[in-house]
Amino acid sequence: MKKFLLPAIAACVCVAPAFGQVYGTTPETAKPFPAAGGWFVPTLEDAPAEAWFTITSPQATPALWGDAPSDYTNPEPAGQQIFVYLCDGGQQAFQMAEGTDAYVLMPGQEYLVKITPKVAGFFGMNPANPLPAARFEGKEKYYPIAVSSEEFGQTRTLEAGETKWFELTVPYATQITTNYMMSPVLAVEKIEAIHIECPGGTNLGSGLMGPYVKAGKNVIGFTASADASATFQIGYNAMLTLNCGNNLLRGQSLTLDAKTTYPDAYYTVDRYFTVPEDGTYTFINHGAKGTILNVGKVKMTDPDNQYAYECDWSDIQSATVGNDDATIVVSGLTAGEKVLVQSDAFGVIGEGSDNLPYLMVVKGGSTGISDIKADNSTLKVNAANGRLNVESVLLASGAEVAVYDIMARKVASAVAAEGAESLEMSLDVTSGVYVVVVYGKGSSESAKITVK
Repeated sequence: MKKFLLPAIAACVCVAPAFGQVYGTTPETAKPFPAAGGWFVPTLEDAPAEAWFTITSPQATPALWGDAPSDYTNPEPAGQQIFVYLCDGGQQAFQMAEGTDAYVLMPGQEYLVKITPKVAGFFGMNPANPLPAARFEGKEKYYPIAVSSEEFGQTRTLEAGETKWFELTVPYATQITTNYMMSPVLAVEKIEAIHIECPGGTNLGSGLMGPYVKAGKNVIGFTASADASATFQIGYNAMLTLNCGNNLLRGQSLTLDAKTTYPDAYYTVDRYFTVPEDGTYTFINHGAKGTILNVGKVKMTDPDNQYAYECDWSDIQSATVGNDDATIVVSGLTAGEKVLVQSDAFGVIGEGSDNLPYLMVVKGGSTGISDIKADNSTLKVNAANGRLNVESVLLASGAEVAVYDIMARKVASAVAAEGAESLEMSLDVTSGVYVVVVYGKGSSESAKITVK
C-alpha cells in the first residue's frame, strides 16, 4: 500500500497526551482530535479496538489531513487504520487515494474520525495542510470550483474526455441541468452529484437527464464524452422539482388511493394532499429501506392568494421504511385542509421501472387500512385474550399507543410510562384486522395485527 508521509508530521514537535483520556470509544463519545498534533499508541496491548474523535479543518480551502503511522519495527503495510466520515453512519470523506489514511477535509465541515490501531505509533497531524489551488482546483472532486448562485448561468466548457468538479449550494432539492441555448447538452456524458452534508450520498446522471440533488452543499462532476467537447450552463430543473422551497402548491395534489411515483434516488421529495372530506387518513411511503416519511401541514398565509403558503413542521409525524412500507395514520383532518407529505430517501430501490418508489394516501372505509403494509422494523405487537402487548423503542418517550379498525376508527389507546420498553393494555374488540400505531416524540411506527 502506498503511504502518504505528510510533511507537517515530520516537522511537528508533539507531546503525546495521556493515553486513556483523549478519545471516545463510540461515535457518541467522540472527543476533539488532540490539539497537540496527534494521537500516540505506545503499544498495541493497551490500544482500544476503536478510538473516536471529531475534527474540523481551520483552513479556508480544501486541506490534506491524515497519517502514515511511525512504526519502524513492522516494514509491511498495516492497511487502512484511519476512517473519516461526515457523521455517524454517513459517507466517508474524500481520500487522496482509495484505501489510504490520507484525507481531504472541506472548509468548516466537522468530521467524525475512527482509528483502529493495527500497529503502534503516532497517528494524525494537526492542523491540516491547504492544497494548492493551481494543482488541484476543478480537477479533483476533493477540490471543486466554488460556484455562487450568481454564477450558475455562466457558460462553461469541457474538452473531450475532460472532467471538471464544482461545488454548488442549492436552496432546495432539485435536478441539475446542463442546458445551452435552451437544449440539453448531450456531449456531457456523465454527471456525478455528491451530497457533502450528513449523511451524504451520490446520484448519477447525464446531459440528457441530470442527477437529482438534496438541498445544501453538493460537489458535482461534469464529464464530456471522449470524442466531443461540451459547452453548457449549470442550472436547475425548477419546474420538475416543486417543493417546500419552490412553489409547492403549483404542483398537483396527491390523489386519494393513487400511487404517485417519485425519483429512485438519494433525494428529498415534498408533496401535498388536499383533504377531500372530514376523517382519518393513512399516508404510505413505498421506498428504499431507511427512507423517512414525514407528515406535516401546509398553512395558507394569504386568503387572496391560493399559492401563498408556508410548510409547517411544528407537529411533525415520522416513520421509516423498514422491511415494509412506512405508514402514518392521521385523524381529525377536515375537508379542504392541506397536508404536507415528504419522502426523505438515503438510498435507492434499484429495481428499475418495475418497482419505483411512491407515495399514497388511503382513507378508512375507502380501500381499507387492512390492505396496506406497515413499517414494523422495530415494533413488536402481540394480541391475545383481550390484551395487547407492545414493544417499541419509542415507548421510552412516554408515547401513546393507539389501535384503529379497518374503518380508521380508534378503538383503544394507552400511554406508556417514561422509560418504558414495553406496554400491556386492554384490547376488547371483535375479530378482525387492526392497525397499532405508536406515536413517539417526532416519529411514529405502526404494525398490522389480526385478532381472532
